[in-house]
Amino acid sequence: MRFSLFKSANMLQSSMQRHTTTQLHREKINDALYKIHLDIAQPLHVREIAAYVSTSMYHFNRLFYAHMGEHVHGYIKRVRLENAANALLFNPQMAVLEIAHASGFGSGASFTHAFKGHFGTTPSKWREVDQDNDAHLRPILPLLSAPKIVRFASRKVAYVRHLGYNRSIQRPWLKLFEWAKQEGVSPHAPMLALHHSNPRFVPLEKCHYVACLEIETAHFAKGEVGIMRIPSMLCAVFSFEGVFGDFLKQMDSVYYEWLPKSGFEKLPLPAFTRYYKNHFMAPDETYALDFCVPVQYA
Repeated sequence: MRFSLFKSANMLQSSMQRHTTTQLHREKINDALYKIHLDIAQPLHVREIAAYVSTSMYHFNRLFYAHMGEHVHGYIKRVRLENAANALLFNPQMAVLEIAHASGFGSGASFTHAFKGHFGTTPSKWREVDQDNDAHLRPILPLLSAPKIVRFASRKVAYVRHLGYNRSIQRPWLKLFEWAKQEGVSPHAPMLALHHSNPRFVPLEKCHYVACLEIETAHFAKGEVGIMRIPSMLCAVFSFEGVFGDFLKQMDSVYYEWLPKSGFEKLPLPAFTRYYKNHFMAPDETYALDFCVPVQYA
């Protein structure tokens, strides 16, 4: 009997230690991703990111792959290429070399080689290919009104990252609200979401989405829930309502109809939504939100 109790206690302690270690690893990955996405134009070495999260480079490489399913170098390269692909489409007045530098590539030749290897075409042809394929893509919903141009102050948020743009997005919101309940955060805290991927050319199951709750007081990261500060930025703000499935069409109308003719350039920062009604949490799957696109005057 004594041996059984001792064995059970050891198993419980071991389980708790594994849980604590898993939480710590998730927090390190969240911190690393924040570092990567903070400014993709800046040179970034794996050694620097590992030091930022207080981990050896060898251990960090293994940890990153275990959690993200891709190597650090590959992840950074993909993020930079997707940003460049967006800029080529959304900012037609920008030169290819300017976009290459803004996306973290040191030369036009290295950028063209990497871009063609990832997307199967050169950067200069990318705009033409996208236009030719328009007829095969989902329809664009026309904009009903012009956006407001607003400068947002920096804000602190708790967040949960999610891979996939579909109904599974409800999961990170449920995790976030459970954390908020434990932390005493108001259930009416502003809901934000960062959109890192363009679902026009990134498969929906591979789109990166970040569910966020705005917080005012000090809180600590815990497991999948991270804490970060969204920087101040100038945004074009579009107010939308709809039902699940409509928002992607509205997003396309902003990027493909409004932005190229607007006199603005999209900054290499993720667009974000500010939910007044969140369709991933609403029983009727309807939403009311502001879609905020970081911009600068061209």
